[in-house]
Amino acid sequence: MTKAFNFPLQKVLDVRTMIEDAKAIELQKAQAETEREKQSLNQIKAEKDALINTSDNAQESVSLMSLNQRTAYSEQLDDKIEEQNQIIEKSEQETEEQRQAFVQASKDKMVIEKLKENHKDAFKKKANQDQVKNESEVAARISQNEGGL
Repeated sequence: MTKAFNFPLQKVLDVRTMIEDAKAIELQKAQAETEREKQSLNQIKAEKDALINTSDNAQESVSLMSLNQRTAYSEQLDDKIEEQNQIIEKSEQETEEQRQAFVQASKDKMVIEKLKENHKDAFKKKANQDQVKNESEVAARISQNEGGL
């Protein structure tokens, strides 16, 4: 009877799998956050484009006060765009850090998986050798019994 394969580092592999899964979730969250920040930037840019198009299409005489308000608002939107670009840059850096952490966790897990595969191959090889040895012993006993009769 052969024993079932039992990998001695299975708990380590399980922990590394959980770590990899957690890193994958963190990476997805970071990517989603970066995407949200990019959408926010696009909204601000669309708002500025709308302001520019509104002022281009204005056919009525524009008062100095209205012009000053539009200019101030345009400058405020420029500041928001610059600020949002900085937020996106930080978010992309965070995403890259999360990506690197995920890649490292995957590598760590693959090392243990490869070790498990090697252990399993060695186990199968040993089982096959034991089976051949047992079959040889049985054949030798049968041969002795037939020769001794």
